[in-house]
Amino acid sequence: MKVTYLILIVITVMLCSCSSNRSVIRVPSQQYVEIDYPSYDMFRATLKNTSSDAVDVAVISKQGDEQVRGFGLGPKSKVDVVVESENKLVIRNSTDAAVAVKMYAQETKRISMNRRGEYVSLTLKNPSVVSIPLIIPTVMNPNLSPMSTSGVDLKIGQEIFFKANRKKYLLLTIDDSLEDGDEINVSKLLKERKKELGIK
Repeated sequence: MKVTYLILIVITVMLCSCSSNRSVIRVPSQQYVEIDYPSYDMFRATLKNTSSDAVDVAVISKQGDEQVRGFGLGPKSKVDVVVESENKLVIRNSTDAAVAVKMYAQETKRISMNRRGEYVSLTLKNPSVVSIPLIIPTVMNPNLSPMSTSGVDLKIGQEIFFKANRKKYLLLTIDDSLEDGDEINVSKLLKERKKELGIK
């Protein structure tokens, strides 16, 4: 417990020291690291899992410690995460070995988040009781936990795939009909897509 406490203190001091930061976050086995920029209205963190094991990434409310959104970040995968001032970023390692995550974080403003035609900020929802693994090429391979939501920023034109019977199928292509803040019920969409493709 003391080791985890020291890690959290060192990282917090380092992250408060500048407006943008490149770091390597090392998380011991069965431990977690909390990342916060208390002086920022919002920050964007680009995370790359350099390890051979998946890690859990979550945005947690500072009041009540409730999860706002979260997802599994697969080995060698990369993702952009937006964290508001009322929340904190948590990287959790549930494996038996230490993991390393490269992070680039930069302050941003809520008003600047509308990037229509380039990126769109979405929430992927999994209201079902089973995990849903997805493949988002060049971005990440998230594993949507049961009864969870995951906030992601994806480029217009980005494809999202799922696997069935050892084959990869297109689930969704991000297009300009989607707007910042839209929620996608991935469980429902997956059922509809499998029915459309005749997959059982």
